[in-house]
Amino acid sequence: MPSAVSVVQIEESGVVKDQARHKLVDEKGLLGCSDKRCRAPVEFIQMVAQMVSEGVFTLDEIGKLAYANQVVHVGLDQYDPGVIHSQWIALYKKWGVNKNLQVSKPGFTRAKVMEMASLTEPRVPIFVHPKFTLPMFNDLFPSMKGHWSLEHNSGVENSYELSGWLFVEAAIEAPWCSTKQEQLGKIFDRLGAKGLTLVAYYVFGQYCKETHDRYPDFDRWARLLGSSGDGRVLSAVFYSRGMPHVSRSFGSSRVGSDLGGRSAVVA
Repeated sequence: MPSAVSVVQIEESGVVKDQARHKLVDEKGLLGCSDKRCRAPVEFIQMVAQMVSEGVFTLDEIGKLAYANQVVHVGLDQYDPGVIHSQWIALYKKWGVNKNLQVSKPGFTRAKVMEMASLTEPRVPIFVHPKFTLPMFNDLFPSMKGHWSLEHNSGVENSYELSGWLFVEAAIEAPWCSTKQEQLGKIFDRLGAKGLTLVAYYVFGQYCKETHDRYPDFDRWARLLGSSGDGRVLSAVFYSRGMPHVSRSFGSSRVGSDLGGRSAVVA
């Protein structure tokens, strides 16, 4: 019997096969093989994400097909790179990201995801497309539309490129509080991390809304060492309805229990 697979293959005709080339769905959208021994276990969320993203079927059609014919086995391994990949494909689809901006296949292993999740300050993977720009978020995320940081002439500058697969702190409120800006940088250096840019922070914020049904950092400001305005490092929070508040006013020596920072380890 075929072993479990992490992705399905979708042909132009609409036929869906597993990696062992067993037909799961035929050209008409019906179960392709009546022999249950030929059905490799495929996670429901993986099949949904890939098929919806490629426009083969609607979500409702896939759900009916899966449950009616027991083609797939419901279950979710949160550490499986294949599952994570499919989740982010589905998120980009939901957000209305241009189809040309695809979610690349992660290069990390399940062991790496588990390692990051078990840290004293746990980290989760997010995907920030290299072509994302701040003005693009006006259209992608209506809750942020019109914010000054999304204007073409906002003056926000990045100290470095920070995109692709990133492991960021999972905490819903900013960690690393009561640190000066220089101290925060040294902590990140020791961890092999980089301070978030505003683009990466906004993607993380939307991820939190999807996974926790709330935006991050209501009560604590997050220093974003990767972005600045007028030569000063930016700090940010979110309001409950998704509009960010971004400030240049915190000096580098400012310390407080309500001021932390966020970073990313490049995968």
